[in-house]
Amino acid sequence: MQFEIILNQILFLAILVVIGVIATRLNVVKREVKEGLASLIFNITLPLLILTTFSEIRLTSEIAKNGLLVLLFSFLTIFFMYLGGLISTKVQKLDQQAETIHILHTMFGNIVFLGFPLIDTLFPGGEGLLYATLFYLASSTVMWTFGVYVFNRGSSTNINQNFKNLLNPNTFAFVLGISVMIIGFKIPNIIHIPLKGLGKTTIYLSMIYIGAILAQTNLSGIFRHGYVFVLSINKMVLLPLVLILLLKWVNTLLLLEMDQTAFSVVILQAAMPCMAVMVVLAKSFGADDRHATENFFVSTILSLLTLPLIIFVLNYFAG
Repeated sequence: MQFEIILNQILFLAILVVIGVIATRLNVVKREVKEGLASLIFNITLPLLILTTFSEIRLTSEIAKNGLLVLLFSFLTIFFMYLGGLISTKVQKLDQQAETIHILHTMFGNIVFLGFPLIDTLFPGGEGLLYATLFYLASSTVMWTFGVYVFNRGSSTNINQNFKNLLNPNTFAFVLGISVMIIGFKIPNIIHIPLKGLGKTTIYLSMIYIGAILAQTNLSGIFRHGYVFVLSINKMVLLPLVLILLLKWVNTLLLLEMDQTAFSVVILQAAMPCMAVMVVLAKSFGADDRHATENFFVSTILSLLTLPLIIFVLNYFAG
């Protein structure tokens, strides 16, 4: 029954994505509208979702302990995904540009536009979203430091600019939400209700945005590139399954006693399809944005099959 609910939720997200594709094909969602959607989600609805959700969480010692473990395991997970992507590029003997995108897309998934809505639905009450945001902070830290280095290997990197990229509305919302949660401040309903309602639109706007990107993807030639499918299977199936065993072993060996919700969030964030923003970053840094687009398209479609599989395995290990 639980697996059926999970599958229905992913199909629910898929329907929203299809609506985004159709709306874009009919020119209802134009290019400037798509860009506006991304800005609206990233700068308004997502920060409000984070803030209002955290403000409703009653902080306990258990949540605080698991939050620190999630942060630790998130960095460990991202490093592990890097090694997996690096080994994959060497085995396939990819060229420099393809190698860069392959490694970065293995490391960084669509943890905001797909991960946050899915995890918020699977683990209602805000605790899951708290852990998902901690994973996002770890991912962002690595992305705007080591990730930019990978893009610019051989050239100097502006550390100050990379740090500024971490200072965005979602980070501020996280800090404010944590502060409100710690001190136990209750936001007045006259303010909380409209902000919460606007934040909840993130799931719908995010799926429309993803649909718009997919609708503008050139599909010609994708099926001739085997490395695109290797990336999807590696990132969303093989590495997450190994991670489940590895992190379970670390958790038991060090007697960390990380709870199942926190553990599941880390694994699910690692198993998300390729990061959408990587397409824009690839173009900005002069990398292979066509390859990045193909990765995003194929992995997003295949995630409708791979995510239920990972969730099923997590439920199995949970007993």
